[in-house]
Amino acid sequence: MKKIILAGLIALSSNFAMAEMATTSVDPAFAKIETLVKANNMKGAYQELDKLAKTGNAQALYNLAYLTQTGQGTAKDEKKAVKLYQESANKGYPVANYVLGKNHITGTLGLPQDTKKAKQYLEKASKQGFDDASVDLAVLLFSEGTPASDKLALQKLEPLIKKGNYQAIHAKALYDISQGFKNKNEAPIKQGLQSIQDLAQKGYIPALMAVGNMFANGKIVPQNLPEAKKIFEALAKENVPQAKESLAVVDKMIAEQAKNPPKEAKKS
Repeated sequence: MKKIILAGLIALSSNFAMAEMATTSVDPAFAKIETLVKANNMKGAYQELDKLAKTGNAQALYNLAYLTQTGQGTAKDEKKAVKLYQESANKGYPVANYVLGKNHITGTLGLPQDTKKAKQYLEKASKQGFDDASVDLAVLLFSEGTPASDKLALQKLEPLIKKGNYQAIHAKALYDISQGFKNKNEAPIKQGLQSIQDLAQKGYIPALMAVGNMFANGKIVPQNLPEAKKIFEALAKENVPQAKESLAVVDKMIAEQAKNPPKEAKKS
């Protein structure tokens, strides 16, 4: 299958804008805790969260678990953190279910790698309205590679895509591309690439990383190392994870090409 060229893709590296973080109102019960965190008084924040958690506050339990997991304001204790996450999850806090699901996928935080349990936790968080969980659950279902799991995954993503959720659009785009290559059909590949291009133009970082990788490896679109370098340089300045590593790889590829330039085709 011939490599597909995306119109306007090269322009992305020079004018993308980073998405702004949405601001939310602070629960009055957490106002003091937020002040302590801003003052970098993590011990004080932990103590206030502990008081609030003892009243059964699910969000406080979750935040207490996070501080315990990372060792902020208290001794690092992953076993205790898991227990607190579970208490929060049992009280219906969606992010706690999400964290437990994610760690069961990777087998981290002292939890066994267990896809079945991961799906159960992500499903709970999804039903509780946590969109990130719905997307990750869909990705997990896609990885099973069966028509039934693909159908369930698409059902999870559809309502999120309709409301413009970038993560869901990106997940669907990657699925389309993989299916296009699997079935040797260029139409879904073009559709997926167009979606990624649109997201990249909006400054969605995973899409920009994907575009940079496409330019670097040259498997889907023609290789363009200078453009890959521009994208990774911009992302590295924003301290995007793995951007510096990707930039280093591209710099090495450019240096190797400079030492061994491609031979010109012989004139007939």
